[in-house]
Amino acid sequence: MGSSGGGKQSAAMTALAEEQFEYYKEQQEIQQGKVDDQRDLYEAFEFTNPFADTQNPFANIQTEFENIYGGAQNMYAGAQNAYAGLTNQYAGMENLYEGMENRFEDMTVDMRAADFQSQQMQQQQANIMQGLRGAAGTSGVAGLAQAMAGQGALQTQQIAAGISQQERQNQMLAAQEGARIDQLQRGAGMQLQQLEAGGAQQLQAQQAAGAMQTQQMQMAGASEQQQLILGGAAQAQALGVSQINQQAQGQWMSDMAIMQGEAGVQAAEWGRESTIMGMEYGLLAGANQSLSGAMGNQMSAMGMQAQMANSQAQANTQMMGTGIMAIKLYFACIPKGTKIDKVDGSVVIEDIKPGDIVIGYNGDPVKVLQKHEYLEGSTAERFYKVKFKGENDRVHEVNVCDMHRIKGERSKDITENVISKEVYNSVEFSYDLLTEDEGYRIDSIPVNSMIEEMSQKIAELKNK
Repeated sequence: MGSSGGGKQSAAMTALAEEQFEYYKEQQEIQQGKVDDQRDLYEAFEFTNPFADTQNPFANIQTEFENIYGGAQNMYAGAQNAYAGLTNQYAGMENLYEGMENRFEDMTVDMRAADFQSQQMQQQQANIMQGLRGAAGTSGVAGLAQAMAGQGALQTQQIAAGISQQERQNQMLAAQEGARIDQLQRGAGMQLQQLEAGGAQQLQAQQAAGAMQTQQMQMAGASEQQQLILGGAAQAQALGVSQINQQAQGQWMSDMAIMQGEAGVQAAEWGRESTIMGMEYGLLAGANQSLSGAMGNQMSAMGMQAQMANSQAQANTQMMGTGIMAIKLYFACIPKGTKIDKVDGSVVIEDIKPGDIVIGYNGDPVKVLQKHEYLEGSTAERFYKVKFKGENDRVHEVNVCDMHRIKGERSKDITENVISKEVYNSVEFSYDLLTEDEGYRIDSIPVNSMIEEMSQKIAELKNK
């Protein structure tokens, strides 16, 4: 290949480097615009304190409590002595033996027996005198009469003695009956006096007991009334203290809620500023690094162009290798460790060999025709972890370089069902597979094979 061929290759390589530089410059400007727009959204976002209007729920609680026992009265204050009106039931009793008469006091002597005896004796004397009058004569009769008169006097004395004895017996009976009546009257009087004195004593005891019971009931009622009043006052005081504590607790909770809200606002503001700074510097750093890499590729192309001008023979080989290297830099492919879907599961891409069966781009089992392996080493953040939203909220993750196509679209540009993109570097090896259809699948997501596109770029470079 002549110098004109080397010039064409050099121009093509330079154009490819310039295309890459312009692309990353454009991406940097686009990313800068997104960062600026996002920063405007963050700065325009207004944070509010959700606790600012917190109120004390205990502020209007009842503050006055009445003593429910304050009006309590002594229920025994008007109690009366139930025994105060009692009377002595023995006070009007009469002596049943008072006024008894001595039945033997008016006893008389029975004179009929004495009279009969006297008459009999006189008749007997008259008969004797009549019978002896003829025999004794007058003088004899006189003597006999005198004797009989003496005997009659004796008999009269005997009769008088009998009467006196009877009278004495009547007196003794009357005296005995009088003594018995007197004893009965005295005993009844003494019994009445004892009953009356006992009734008075019992009445006095009952009245005293009633007065004491009334006094005790009044004192007990007064004590109970005082306890109720004191208890009610203590209860009212306790309720007042509880109310004050609840108000203080409510105020404390309200103050704490407001302060927590203010702290949350400050933390959110700090987080927002930190996020803005992190996003700004992180995205700009990635864009600047990609742009620096493109500039390095451009300078490398220019250096290779100078080298090819010095040695035509070496230039042809170097330009071809360098062009392929530049194209390879343009397509960084699939990083090591990424799992490719197979019929019976998945396997890391570095363990796949030509002839293995994988799940193709269209979802059918296909055969691997070629496997390309590349040594990476660039520190540029060109690799993406793209997370997609699938059915039933399942998350799918695909690891590829920025220029690799997913569903026919560059990974750096794809947005359909994308949840997030994470840029990273430090990839040691990358791979790509050529299958029987458009590519293969990673975590059920269709990924294009870039081998044919790279071949086309190399063919265009050769033709130039």
